[in-house]
Amino acid sequence: MSSHEEHSETPEMEDAAPQSRGEGDAAINDPAVPIVGDGAVPRWLIGVIFFGLFWSGAYLFSYSGGFSADVFDYLPKFGPLSSGPQSAPDPKVIGKALFSQNCVTCHQATGLGLPGQYPPIAGSEIVLGDATNRYIAIVLKGLQGPITVKGESFNNSMQAWEGQYTDAQLAAILTYERSDWGNNAPPIPPEAIKQVREELKDRKEQWTYAEIMKMPGKDVAKAGGSAQQAANKPAPGASPAASASPAAPQQK
Repeated sequence: MSSHEEHSETPEMEDAAPQSRGEGDAAINDPAVPIVGDGAVPRWLIGVIFFGLFWSGAYLFSYSGGFSADVFDYLPKFGPLSSGPQSAPDPKVIGKALFSQNCVTCHQATGLGLPGQYPPIAGSEIVLGDATNRYIAIVLKGLQGPITVKGESFNNSMQAWEGQYTDAQLAAILTYERSDWGNNAPPIPPEAIKQVREELKDRKEQWTYAEIMKMPGKDVAKAGGSAQQAANKPAPGASPAASASPAAPQQK
């Protein structure tokens, strides 16, 4: 190769290099070419973020308890905690909650029941009477057939609740029923439920009105479950007409 040819090729090569570098610089500065770290956020990632925000809001709405201090600050978060004995929960409060789960369907939140189907609890002579063993027996084993409460006839069936609730839970329900809707009768202790449950442990069938009325009435709610006869004793708070008639069982 002559020196002239070598001299002629050298400028061409020198011109080609700057041209290549110029095209590269133009490509880097081109706004159509994304730069690392400055790309668009993927749509799926945006969707995941919004779904997480929606789920978090729904969770707080459902389980925040309205951000009430009664829900979250049920114990003090600072200072010394009380080392004294804790007060027992009010049976009436527990009884109302349990009543609202099942009994309210038939007896209603007003305690007035449904005409012709389910008898009232408010003012019921069987609920308020001293023959608490009958009252407890009905709740434990259930009741079927016609009955009369407060001079009105009802005919339906009530299931047995002995398998669903403990002695303490049944006592709370009955205590609540004897203290709401204008009722004012002494509470039913768990010991009374336990006593009647033991006495009737071999019975499998629901009661009828006639069978309940054959049972000697006694007030097992008193200490020791005394065998006080209460079949004919007027119920506290009951009307004279209701007191004059035989105590009728209560359906739930």
